[in-house]
Amino acid sequence: MKTITLEVSDPTAEKLEQMTVAEKKAIAETLDIIVGKKRSLEEIMKDASEQARKNGLTPEILEQLLNEK
Repeated sequence: MKTITLEVSDPTAEKLEQMTVAEKKAIAETLDIIVGKKRSLEEIMKDASEQARKNGLTPEILEQLLNEK
């Protein structure tokens, strides 16, 4: 593994600073997949959408989940 520096917005930096080691590791792994496979965000979103549908997540259920407090 190698440590790198990325510029992000101030709010994002603050959130990252508050994350646990496990949360930071998950973000690093996700970034590794995105960059390593050279997949576009659109491809990743499409795959995530297809996987959600396969698991029964409909647009209606997603909207309910997003609107829950």
